[in-house]
Amino acid sequence: MWYYENKRDDKEFIDKLNELAQKHPTRGFDNYYGRIRNEGLRWNRKRVLRIYRLMLAKLASKTKKEITNPGQRDIKPTRRY
Repeated sequence: MWYYENKRDDKEFIDKLNELAQKHPTRGFDNYYGRIRNEGLRWNRKRVLRIYRLMLAKLASKTKKEITNPGQRDIKPTRRY
């Protein structure tokens, strides 16, 4: 059986997303895509999103910090008026 082999080169997309991620690490896809469009690059949103998701899958995910003793936290009551 024969399957179609994709010949697209996504290197330019990957490089641009990596550059934006290093400059603005706390931003998300919508911000990155907006910046790409403002630079005048007319890239397909679905293609850029597909590459962005593949890049996220390769990044190490952060784990939540565990509260060692939740009863010992300093919880102050809120001020009532």
